[in-house]
Amino acid sequence: MKTPLWLAVMALLIALSYLLPYTLLRGVSSWAGAFLFWCVVTLLAIGANVLYTRGWKGR
Repeated sequence: MKTPLWLAVMALLIALSYLLPYTLLRGVSSWAGAFLFWCVVTLLAIGANVLYTRGWKGR
């Protein structure tokens, strides 16, 4: 994954992390909806970082 694409993906995930809980998930009274959202966002961020760093080589 190229650096500009990776930065765009991470910026989108960060923006969604702030926007979705206060907009779409506002009416969800159960903590399970927010927990599922944060789990999915976390897995997407980890996956993006793995794709970005997989080409790095050690010393």
